[in-house]
Amino acid sequence: MLPVVFLALLLGTRGSAQSEIEWDVTLNTDQITQTDKSQLQALERDLVTFLNGQTWTNDRFQEDERIQAIMFLTLREQVQESNKGSGAAVPIPNAFTGTLAIQTVRPIYGVPDVTPIFNTQDKNITFTYRQGEGILFSEQTYLSNLGSIMAFYCYIVLGLDYDTFSPMGGEKYFLKAQEVYNLLPANLTQISKGDKGWRPTERARNRYTLMNDILNPQMLPMRRAYYTYHRLGLDLMSTDIVSGRNNVTLAIEDAQKANASNPNSVYAQAFTDAKRQEIIEIYKGATGVEQNTVITAMSRIDPAKSSAYRAIRYKGPRRAPRSPSRAPSTRNRGGVQ
Repeated sequence: MLPVVFLALLLGTRGSAQSEIEWDVTLNTDQITQTDKSQLQALERDLVTFLNGQTWTNDRFQEDERIQAIMFLTLREQVQESNKGSGAAVPIPNAFTGTLAIQTVRPIYGVPDVTPIFNTQDKNITFTYRQGEGILFSEQTYLSNLGSIMAFYCYIVLGLDYDTFSPMGGEKYFLKAQEVYNLLPANLTQISKGDKGWRPTERARNRYTLMNDILNPQMLPMRRAYYTYHRLGLDLMSTDIVSGRNNVTLAIEDAQKANASNPNSVYAQAFTDAKRQEIIEIYKGATGVEQNTVITAMSRIDPAKSSAYRAIRYKGPRRAPRSPSRAPSTRNRGGVQ
């Protein structure tokens, strides 16, 4: 199979193909001063083309069913190396480091609102980009670090979204993310000298530990929690707020069990980063018993932010719903109602 090579100039030849994920991409290059701005503009165009022009599943998504996602890539600096003659540090052409922030949401059935699914910041982005080559990626072989990073996160986003619609519905996409990792060259995955975003360093918050935590059998209760929280919880609350909230509580208790088996899990932290404020708002209207249960559980999962959950006991006005840019989907990924 030929490698997938995305070039902006080829966009018109790819027919009506579009990603299952609707990416809003922003590239911040304010800190880069030694590179031709036209190259950086081309990079942003190629990122948009790659992310929004590739299909990652065999499912057909209607326009209003596409997963909404925001990507904000900040380039920090050009990678440097020592000049062999003078020893001075000089920029490596076309090589950059940066930080990547990703947020995704899912509609809630029955209400004009969305719920956050994934909220992460990857501070270990390193890649080479040459204008005119586009973003290179293949499912069969390693072609570029930037292409692998983008594909990895597309599969993670899909897996998390599918997990909210059916029990373990995202499994094959998490395994696809693992395949992306397995194709990386050894110099990127070495424990001591590899790429900080990929290397299997104990408890580092990077791509490897996120993938490894999601696929860890000890984290199965967390995987179940995504379905219970969303499909049996939030989606039910518009018609039965008590039963829906009870299921959200069950999901949080499952998440706590998973985190107890794998303390300081990057996967659990991704859950709390996305859900912290939403959980606080949900339980402002709950009983005192429910509030205490959730405050205790979330403080154990999210100890660094434990004080934030005290706001659950605040009885002030609920926040206004956020209107999504697309109508709530009736799609049921995975076929489980």
